[in-house]
Amino acid sequence: MASIDNLRLIGISGTNKVMTGELSRLARRAVNGIRVPTPKKQGLGALVYPFDTQLAEVAVSYHRTCSRVLWDLFESSARRLEPLYEELVEDVASDERGWLWDGASISIRPRNVQSFAAGERQIVGTVKNALIDGAKRRGMTIDVDATEADIEIAVRIHDGVLSVSVDLAGGPMHQRGYREEAGDAPLRENLAAVLLMLSRYDSRSDVLIDPMAGSGTIAIEAALMARAESLWHEARQPAYLRLPAFEGTTLRCDPLFTDAKPVILASDIDARAVEFMRANAESAGVLDDICIVHADLRDLSPRVIAKNLGERMTADQKGLILSNPPYGERLQGGEVELYEDMGQWCESFPGYRAAFLMANAEFEETFGGSPRIRKPISNGSLRAYFCLYDL
Repeated sequence: MASIDNLRLIGISGTNKVMTGELSRLARRAVNGIRVPTPKKQGLGALVYPFDTQLAEVAVSYHRTCSRVLWDLFESSARRLEPLYEELVEDVASDERGWLWDGASISIRPRNVQSFAAGERQIVGTVKNALIDGAKRRGMTIDVDATEADIEIAVRIHDGVLSVSVDLAGGPMHQRGYREEAGDAPLRENLAAVLLMLSRYDSRSDVLIDPMAGSGTIAIEAALMARAESLWHEARQPAYLRLPAFEGTTLRCDPLFTDAKPVILASDIDARAVEFMRANAESAGVLDDICIVHADLRDLSPRVIAKNLGERMTADQKGLILSNPPYGERLQGGEVELYEDMGQWCESFPGYRAAFLMANAEFEETFGGSPRIRKPISNGSLRAYFCLYDL
């Protein structure tokens, strides 16, 4: 086992470039004079930076495309439990970094540890015992709390190396806390943010239209990203604020782009989904930023959209159509007709870009045209594709 000191951002496979660009933009705005180093890319969905408390704070507070932010503390190439325990005890006993304190409670979260010689439960037990015994050598007493721990410890294996890290958010970053209702097959919040980044959405110039918005995740994330709103609030705070290394740090709730005025229209044919959308937008504090419409996309002509948006939209303003269309059981076999209608509907928006996340292999042929970008991306357990078209 060896001590390391890394800031690790974990996201959806294939989104390293998106996550890098977002953190660089946010850090430059949030911290005067900060230099964001080029990260080491680990696999297709992880970035590794030298640990820095300011950069870590920015990542946890504002970064919307990642799913976890970790402080990597130790790593080991041990393949058996005994040497793993012995190495970790020694390193914890001599480690004076401010991630642990007397009386703290911990929980252990293993991921991707199948290649280790022992089972997951044995690994968890070994790491737990090593942390408790190593802390004891420093005169600290810590205990285990599986549900409400002060510190969530992440244990994972990558390229044959087992790492032990602190989860700085204290849980998955995609769970923003604003979603009152999810509806059918909800899109993860960080995936919605990834789609907006891949589409090069610019709230300063683009009208954003989601004609099949469901519970409104894409529209809500767009409004929040436009102002770079914090992911946290007084009633819901990230775990890093409890760590001694961040002593004196206060919760960042301030948006980084206060003058942003996004122009967003979100619509759905399902009245129940529209109700969910309104509730979620209100909970997120962006109800006034989104024009919510109950309509079939076939009835959403450019004239109807302009009428609904009114003075929010300037004359002849172009923009982005972005959606996660339904498929499979949600359509009960009606995909072909819907995708044909979508293609015809998009033709009435010349000069726009249109982007879709799609898990149906028939979509591209049925929709028509050739996408400028076609990128594989995971949507939960489904293998999906992001397709971007110039209309």
